[in-house]
Amino acid sequence: MPFRDEQVKLLSGRLDEKFVRTRQQAGKSLSYIEGWHVIAEANRIFGFDGWDRETVSAECVWQEVRREPKACAYATRVRIRVRAGDGFVIREGSGVGQGTGSTLGEAHESALKEAETDATKRALATFGNLFGLALYDKEQAGVRRRVRRTAVKTSAISLSLFTAEGEEECRYEMPESFCAGMREALAAATPEEIERLWARNAPTINRLRAGWPELKTVNGTHYADVLERLYEHHLARSRSGLPASGAGEPAGSVDKSELAVGEPKRVRDVEHLRFIASLPCLVCGRTPSHAHHLRFAQPRSLGSKVSDEWSVPLCALHHRALHDVGSEERWWIEHGIDAKVEAQRLWQQRKSPDAPVIDSAAE
Repeated sequence: MPFRDEQVKLLSGRLDEKFVRTRQQAGKSLSYIEGWHVIAEANRIFGFDGWDRETVSAECVWQEVRREPKACAYATRVRIRVRAGDGFVIREGSGVGQGTGSTLGEAHESALKEAETDATKRALATFGNLFGLALYDKEQAGVRRRVRRTAVKTSAISLSLFTAEGEEECRYEMPESFCAGMREALAAATPEEIERLWARNAPTINRLRAGWPELKTVNGTHYADVLERLYEHHLARSRSGLPASGAGEPAGSVDKSELAVGEPKRVRDVEHLRFIASLPCLVCGRTPSHAHHLRFAQPRSLGSKVSDEWSVPLCALHHRALHDVGSEERWWIEHGIDAKVEAQRLWQQRKSPDAPVIDSAAE
C-alpha cells in the first residue's frame, strides 16, 4: 500500500537550509528544525486529514516546587499514523521537555508541550530528510544549500571615523554605529572643518552604499544618503553664518526622523502587533504568541519601547525567558535566530502605506 507518486517525490527531496536552526549545547553546535515546520510539512505532504498523532504515554520525571519559578520535566511517547492507500504507516518517537512557570500547572503544561513536540519530530524524522532526518548526517548531504554570493560586508571589516585633520578618531564594527558617530561629528564640526571632515570620511560612506545596500531607514532612505543630506544641511548653515542648531530651520533642512541611527521614529501600529501575536513562536512554534519588541533594535528612550516594526512573535515561556536574561542579543544568537531580519520580514509582509501611526510623544 504505497504512497502516491507525488508524495514519494516530495519525501525524496532535500531539506531547505533556511528551515535549519542551530543552538549551542554542552559546547557543541546542534542543528534542528522547529516543531511548527515539521507539522506544516506533514500537512503539506500527507494532507490535513492524511495523518494523525497520538500521545501514547506521558510521565512527569522531575519537578521542583519549592523554588521560583516552578519547574518540571516530562518524558513522552508519540505515535504517528499516516494513511497510505488503504492502510496506514505507523511510526513512534520519544521525547523529553522541561518547563517553568509561576504556577506548577503552567510549568507542567509547558514541559508536556515541549516533550510532545520533541517526540513528534523524532517520529516524523523517520519519513525522510524534509522532517529532519538529514540533520543526523554529519555531512548533511540531504540539506539543500543556497548559492552563496560574495558579499562586501563582513564583521571583520572595521569602519574608521577620521577627524578633519585626517587622524583616526574612532573605529566601529557596525555600520549603524559609524553613522551615529558621523552624525555627531558633523554636528560638532566648525564651519572651517566641515568640508574637510566630509572629504576625509567620504570613502567610508561610499563603502556603506556598496557593502550594506540594505542599510536603510524605515522610509527607505539609505543611511549614506541621510548623512549626505545632513552634511549639506550643516554646510549651508556654516556658509550662511547660522549656528549649527537653532529655532529657525532654513529651507531644505534635514528631517531628523529619517536618522534611524540617531533620532529614530517610534512607529505605533496596533494592527501589526495583533498580526505578530497571531503567528507561532519563533523559537518553538507554539501558539498563542506575544508581540516582543527587540530592545536592541533602536537606541533606548526613557519610557518608550522601540518602534512596533521591531516586533517578533514569542510564546509566553520564551518571552519570559528572554526578559530574564541580561543580553538580549546574545540570547537570540544562542537560539540561532536573526531576530532583526525576522522583524523586518514580518513588517514588510503586512506593511501598508497608511498603516503606521507615529507616536510623537516618544520622539
